[in-house]
Amino acid sequence: MKHCSFIFGMIVGLAPLAYGADACGGVGVAIPDDSLPGVVVPIVVDAPGELIDAVTVDLDITHPWVGDLVVTLESPGGVVVSLLDRAGIPNTGFPGVFGCGGRDVLASFVDDASQDAETMCSTTAVPVISGLVAPGSLLSAMDGGLADGVWLLTLSDRSAYDAGTLNSVCLQITTMPACSVDFTGDGELDIFDVFAFLDAFNAMDPGADFTGDTLYDIFDVFAFLDAFNAGCA
Repeated sequence: MKHCSFIFGMIVGLAPLAYGADACGGVGVAIPDDSLPGVVVPIVVDAPGELIDAVTVDLDITHPWVGDLVVTLESPGGVVVSLLDRAGIPNTGFPGVFGCGGRDVLASFVDDASQDAETMCSTTAVPVISGLVAPGSLLSAMDGGLADGVWLLTLSDRSAYDAGTLNSVCLQITTMPACSVDFTGDGELDIFDVFAFLDAFNAMDPGADFTGDTLYDIFDVFAFLDAFNAGCA
């Protein structure tokens, strides 16, 4: 154990296990009034060999009646998540069945937000949907898929008389290496991945718990070495 402690103590400041792949797009895109299928905005993410671990979507939309809007996000793997589906219908809109009559969206959609975007409606607040808000369906449905490629944001206005504009959309994507033993994320398995694993193991990072029992013991080291020797496809 003294030798292991010495090795662990020598390894500091190496690559983190979590990575980021952020991308923006859709500046000044018109959202046609009362139109299906609406407008599709591609967002190109450059993250080869990385898997989705978490997604946050930042939306900036100018629209006089957000209750008209349906917004979805599709990952490169084809998983579709509802961000907004006619906010205020059927229970919190004004007036009545037409959805939330407030204007504009300036919000970050994230799964663990306490405020539901679908029920955020005010007669006075502008933007009416703002801050951290929960999407219509869980963004975590995309977790584990490939982050690299073209993401598709689809926006449609489902009622007459009001059009809008997508000012911008940004994706904040936390990623993990597609190969669990490629700890440096450079696409190669070498001694630096071993060093990075030991660093993570010493810090009790969940990524180093290869047996999944939360104990961080010699069996995790054995499991890592087995996977390392097997290589990655």
